[in-house]
Amino acid sequence: FPRQWRKQCCAQKHAGNVNQDGNCMSQVPEYSLNLPPRQVIFIETNPLRRLDCPARPHRRGKQEAEIQLVENGKFGDYRLLERIAQGGLATIWLVTDPDGRSLALRVMHDTFGSGSNGPALFRHGCEIMAKLAPHRNVIAFHDSGKISGREYAVLQYVEGLNLREMNVREDPMLEEILSDMIIDLCAGLVHLHGQGIMHLDLKPENLIISRGGTLYLCDFDTAQVIPDSPMKFERKSGTPLYMAPEVVNGWRFDQRADVYSFGVTIYEMLTQVKPFEGQTTKEKLTNQLNPKYLIRKPRNFNPNIPQLLEDLILKCLEYVPEKRYLTMGLMARDLHKVLGVH
Repeated sequence: FPRQWRKQCCAQKHAGNVNQDGNCMSQVPEYSLNLPPRQVIFIETNPLRRLDCPARPHRRGKQEAEIQLVENGKFGDYRLLERIAQGGLATIWLVTDPDGRSLALRVMHDTFGSGSNGPALFRHGCEIMAKLAPHRNVIAFHDSGKISGREYAVLQYVEGLNLREMNVREDPMLEEILSDMIIDLCAGLVHLHGQGIMHLDLKPENLIISRGGTLYLCDFDTAQVIPDSPMKFERKSGTPLYMAPEVVNGWRFDQRADVYSFGVTIYEMLTQVKPFEGQTTKEKLTNQLNPKYLIRKPRNFNPNIPQLLEDLILKCLEYVPEKRYLTMGLMARDLHKVLGVH
């Protein structure tokens, strides 16, 4: 891809020192490619996920011993080195195992009420990941269990940042690896769908970019098995502006919901704006859910995007699922042709 791809919309993006969703970015620190030895390596990707019930202190059984999560402490056989993220479901720690391997330990909070769906989401994500075959663009799952009443998952250690963080910091590496990231994301989703799983929460926060420039897909708490035909699911969660209209509206859906989310994600990667106009998230969502709304063409914001790639993105973003690519595999075929990948 031409390096000029990411040179657009800067004035609009930074107007008033707020991001495109109206959030103040004045507290964002300066960023350098010289990452410290233990920069954030695996993050809780959905810290604002709404749960069904307010958090309440967990009452431990008589046989459960209090466990303290502190740096240089122990959690079972794992040595806690550094707390690297904390979100709505769990805290992520950089740890080493008895063999000295660096891993990411995700420990579920112990403050969920009895009616909360938080623990179910956590366990569901572990079950999904345990079924997946390894792939270079999907965070690897090692183990899960419970220690002293605290549920945990052991995941692959990846040193890097998520795509949202890199965008906020305007990381110069993004310009160099943009095409590779799109190909990696596509490959990860093709693998996922080939395993019979749809992700359903695809967004920049769930894409980890390693220091070497490899993209990893993570956070499978809301993933589902691909149905034989579109169907409704009782559990609906995710980030609306990246979700397909049929998912937001509670209609039947299938793997084409991921195709839509892929379209939103790479649209934003290439233009630095959402496909839907609006000064607020509510206005953008209203346009997104309007079947008559005409999505703004990516080349309006970045004329360096090839016409064939723009056509592919707009096909992914079709309001009616039947007009999108049926599978990520079919989309990958066209994407490789556009990008000249053999």
